[in-house]
Amino acid sequence: MGEKIGKVFLDTTYYPGEDLYSDGAIEDEMLSIAQNYMPEEFNRVIAERESWPILYHFSHIRENILSWVPFKGDEKVLEVGAGCGAVTGALCRKAGEVTSIDLSMKRSRINAYRHRDQENLKILVGNFQEIEKNLTEKYDYITLIGVFEYGEAYIQSDDPYVDFLKIISRHLKPDGKIILAIENRLGLKYWAGCTEDHFGTLFEGLEGYPRTKGVKTFTRKEFEQILKEAGNLKASWYYPFPDYKFPMTVYSEEYLPKKGELNRTEYNFDRFRLQLFQESPVYDTLLDNDLYPEFANSFLLMIGREKPDVETIFTKFSNERDRDFAIRTEIVSGNNERIVKKVPETKEAGKHVCNLDRIYQELGRLYEQAGICVNRCQVKKDTAEFEYLTGITLEEKLDTLLKNGKEDEAEELLFSYIEKIREIHEKEIFHKTAEFVEVFGDAKLPENLKSAPFSNIDFVPSNVILDREETTVIDYEWTFFFPIPSNFLVYRMIHYYLESDGKREGLKGREFYRKAGLTENECRIYQNMEKNFQKYMLGNHNSMLSLYPKISPGKADAVQFYEEKKFEEAQMLQVFWDTGSDFTEENSKKYPVKNKRISAGISFPEHTRRLRLDPGELRTGIHINRMNWEDGTPAKFYTNGSSIGGEVYYFGGGDPQFVIAEIPAGSGKLEIQLEFVSEREAGQKFWEKYKKREQKLFQSAEEMEKREKKEELMRKSILWRAYCKLKKI
Repeated sequence: MGEKIGKVFLDTTYYPGEDLYSDGAIEDEMLSIAQNYMPEEFNRVIAERESWPILYHFSHIRENILSWVPFKGDEKVLEVGAGCGAVTGALCRKAGEVTSIDLSMKRSRINAYRHRDQENLKILVGNFQEIEKNLTEKYDYITLIGVFEYGEAYIQSDDPYVDFLKIISRHLKPDGKIILAIENRLGLKYWAGCTEDHFGTLFEGLEGYPRTKGVKTFTRKEFEQILKEAGNLKASWYYPFPDYKFPMTVYSEEYLPKKGELNRTEYNFDRFRLQLFQESPVYDTLLDNDLYPEFANSFLLMIGREKPDVETIFTKFSNERDRDFAIRTEIVSGNNERIVKKVPETKEAGKHVCNLDRIYQELGRLYEQAGICVNRCQVKKDTAEFEYLTGITLEEKLDTLLKNGKEDEAEELLFSYIEKIREIHEKEIFHKTAEFVEVFGDAKLPENLKSAPFSNIDFVPSNVILDREETTVIDYEWTFFFPIPSNFLVYRMIHYYLESDGKREGLKGREFYRKAGLTENECRIYQNMEKNFQKYMLGNHNSMLSLYPKISPGKADAVQFYEEKKFEEAQMLQVFWDTGSDFTEENSKKYPVKNKRISAGISFPEHTRRLRLDPGELRTGIHINRMNWEDGTPAKFYTNGSSIGGEVYYFGGGDPQFVIAEIPAGSGKLEIQLEFVSEREAGQKFWEKYKKREQKLFQSAEEMEKREKKEELMRKSILWRAYCKLKKI
């Protein structure tokens, strides 16, 4: 019993006749997409529909969880719980035969239509427990991607999760493997305020599922016990990041994250979340204490009767790009050595990878003069292989100095590499080419900028390896063989260190850009150049990051909420009136602050001479939206704050005050609307205005000095002396 959809056979022998679960009408829409669009078009459709289910089921990023697994090409694979086929395509491309099982007919049809050109795919529709009794094949791999957690609902036994693995294991070849992906019950994102993935409730998994049944996730320790009870199974542990659903990096026990790497927190595409703390620095703390495996957001397990020996110990995907540039980076371990590989994810990206051999040769000669090495590269077929380097990155070194309070040393170290950039890349006067415009846009650059004939724009702290006395540049794929201003490379060196992690916030006041000789106008130009480069790299691809504000219901920053509440408690408008005995506590009234705003009609005794408005004690900025008498006339006041434009005042010394010294007769109430501006924002504007004023004064002083010198020279000249004599006559 069954039907053929394209080259895919849909076996309905065990189908009960109706779908026992469904997401409703959205599945009809997804079936239509699978029928009418090719996989290469799915990314565009996702962007157009702006729907979480469509993103979840059709994003090619879902395949990243399996597409790195080193299949030989002749394996027989059983995919349990295939759903709409989010990862089925990756299996079909890498294995010999794929048998997929799913309970839903509609979802199986979606799977069949989107993979209708795959000759090696068969889909069995029905309950797994019924189907598995009739399976006669033994498989090299059995996949449970986002399936195992439902074992309690599908396996009718006293110990469903243990029995699930026992059942699955019966269908493995002697050296076969189970590939299992699941959320970690203790994943850091749940502590930080993400809801539990299956129930949408806060802290449900962390609390041990006290209110829900049918689905369970596990800690690492709990999983190890399940493996033991299921037949003493062994596992190699992997850690997809940010999670197994949309993994961009896959770490392993043999290769854990480096500090500063874990800074993506856009998980909540489907549900609103709290943001209780910044996860990146907490990850760094976990890494320092060897606790990351316990708190990784997801687990990916390779399970076998013996511990599976998988050569690939790290994978990073760069397939959020145009197809011409979509690659992945792997670290492979074997024969007591490690090799780094860059592999094209698409046929189109093969040229990009193969070009790395030329880049390695050319950069080596360019960097040699500055005493910098380039990571050794060799291209084999369509794969680039690199030497695996030990040591720490310049980024890690800078962060260590920063953590130890050695900001001056960190600045000095960073600028030593900025000087190396200039030494390498200031060979000639920059000239704009058509290739430059294609990548970076038609930037209106200053004259007489310096450049080199070609440049690696990714000469940034995370790509510089420090090993004893040797400095080596890695990850140089974005090398362009046309002139690029050296100042742009300096900008990126600073930008990608300062802006990629919040823990470096304290360095922003040290004015690195200015010290590097970059004007504010230049920085704006380079910012636009960077945007154009990102567009060039993305092409028509819509990245997950760009989709986040369109699809995600958003998040609430709990720290910000707390600070606002604390602010409201600390900030209270106190109004004093002077009827002849100066300002006193007895002659005052307090007004509350709500959502950083004060709106009030202020009454005062008839014979009041002066008013004083005290909006709290903290350093802040205050925007005066309204300060008028009842007839609409603006009240005249003086203040201890500094005007920063647009009726906004900065109170850098705290204790803001507005004093109204003249109260017109019959003025009635004082109508006010005040809005607090963050101290950081107001302070930044104040110092920008101050710097401009200082620069203007400095320029005036310079001009005066020049004029005085000119006059002095003139007074000493023969013509001046002649003029003076004539004037006397």
